[in-house]
Formats: sequence, structure tokens, C-alpha cells
Amino acid sequence: MTVELTALVLQRAGTRITVRRRASTSGRWLVLCHGAGMDGHMFDPQLGAIPEDCGICVWDARGHGSSPLPGPFRYTDMAEDLEALVATLGSQDLTLVGQAMGGQLVQTFAARHPGGADRLVLIDTADNHGPDGRRERIALASTGPLVRARPWRWTARRWASRYGAAHATRAYATARLERIGQRRMVEVTRSVAAALTPDPDYRFEVPVLLLVGAKDRLGAIRREMAAMARKNPDLAELVVLPGAAHNSNQDRPGETNAAIRRFLERHLV
Repeated sequence: MTVELTALVLQRAGTRITVRRRASTSGRWLVLCHGAGMDGHMFDPQLGAIPEDCGICVWDARGHGSSPLPGPFRYTDMAEDLEALVATLGSQDLTLVGQAMGGQLVQTFAARHPGGADRLVLIDTADNHGPDGRRERIALASTGPLVRARPWRWTARRWASRYGAAHATRAYATARLERIGQRRMVEVTRSVAAALTPDPDYRFEVPVLLLVGAKDRLGAIRREMAAMARKNPDLAELVVLPGAAHNSNQDRPGETNAAIRRFLERHLV
């Protein structure tokens, strides 16, 4: 199913955020936030699974895709971009969807704005509030030297092989990583450490769908997502996508879409 979206620009300090959007006929909105180095097109396979009455906003985050960024990338700036985008919708029914970095961004929004979103979909993402925050910060801090030790094209292809089990997913990830470049990708990866705010008492306040690839071997993501489900037994549902790697929604679009549809059917009011 082809979904027609209109390209819009959100003016922000120091940059312009490119947003593709479909108007809502019901006041319901889904906002989709992609992973580090990727762009909004990673969600193209999911657009047809969104109910026709729901509005869609899918962006290219600052410094990614079609959203230029002359200055430095800061996670905190991106978090404020998402707040500004949500404010334009005037929505009283909001679903936030995020993959990897986008999933951490969604968690940041939910923690900053309790009740600001009605439901969350987190895909292959770390737990912002988990106990491994210090260890993850150390790992992110070491990204620069490790990446600069090899030619970027080699590194981009190696990373892409971990992002996708399917050839099409790996090809997409390779193209996006090569486009964003070594310097920016290191900057983005290290900046995401700002999302890590360990808090053993934190619990989700709205329904959450957790999707993770069975073959996602990036860091401790599979373990952390399983822990999020155990920590939030009444609100969180964990779905493991067989044969999928880190960009699991691209590797297994059919299963991803079915899980999202079921989740929305249960929880859309």
C-alpha cells in the first residue's frame, strides 16, 4: 500500500528539520523517529500499517538525511526538536515510535512529559533508565578512536552488516552511513550518551510495544529490552522478531507491521 506524504520543513535554531506528513482525520497522530545515521525512510515499510484516520509525521533528525546541520550535533537539541514538532500537531492522542537512537529519544520525551504521549513503540533500543548506563557511556566515549582507526567506507559496511540480516536492509544502512560520514556519526553516537539517565525506580506510564530482532547483537539491546518488559509487566509487551538484526523493522516488515497493528487496535481509544 502506497501512502502519500507531504514534505514540510520545521524551522529550528541552526537548522531546518525535514518532515514528511499525512494529515490526521481523527486527531490521532503517529510520530516516527529513526536511528543514528539512518533517516525517516527506514520506516517506509511501516507506513501502510498505520490506520488511515491517523496522521503520520516521519522526520529526518537534525544532521541526518535531508535535515542539514552546519554546526555540532547535540542530543539535547534533537530532544527539543521533537518537542517542537509534537507541539505543532495539537494532538490529544499521540503514539511515538522510535528505533535505536529514536527509541531513546522517545523515552526522553516520555520522561520529560508524563502523559504527553498516549503510547510508545520502541524498536531495538537501549534502556535510558537501565543499570548499565555508566558502562554504555564508557563504550560510547571510545567510539571515536575505534572508528577513526579504519577507513570509513570499510567501517560503514561492517556496521551495516550488523544493522541488517536482509540484503536490502544492509544496502540501505550502508548508503546512509556513508552519506552521514565518519565525523558526524562519531559525534552523534557519542552525544546519545546524554539520553542515559539510570533510574531503578522509573516505570512507563503508558502502553509500550517493545520490538527487537532476535539477531540484534548491538551492545546489550536484547537483554535491556527484555528487562524493560519485566520491569513494566502491566504496560509493556515484548515481541522478538525472528531472523532480524538491529534494523528489525526493515528486516521483518510483515511481522513488525502485524505487531504494530495489534498494539494500536488494543490501545487506540
